[in-house]
Amino acid sequence: MKKITTAIFILVSIIIPLHSFADGPGWTGPSTVERLVVVATGGINVKLSPDLNGCTSQSGYGEHYASIPPNHTGLNLMQSNLLTAFTAGKKVRLYLSDDTCKAMEMMLEE
Repeated sequence: MKKITTAIFILVSIIIPLHSFADGPGWTGPSTVERLVVVATGGINVKLSPDLNGCTSQSGYGEHYASIPPNHTGLNLMQSNLLTAFTAGKKVRLYLSDDTCKAMEMMLEE
């Protein structure tokens, strides 16, 4: 029984670090906006550097994109601020509301 417990412990110790955990919920670190994508539904996908991981983006853009849903009340303001940060090379922080990386708030860094 002790050998089985030890084997399970070793297996779990190896597998857990290899699992890709999603970013969020919470604030991202200071990040550069690498790409903005307006998707067919009217929402926006945002690719940051450093990369996000494990996200569920709108329209299948991949795990490195945060999403702002089309029904977000501040969608136009967030798009404007993200575009400003993108063109000026300023850093941003996004508040991800869950582990799908849904961006609900943002701030521009100095």
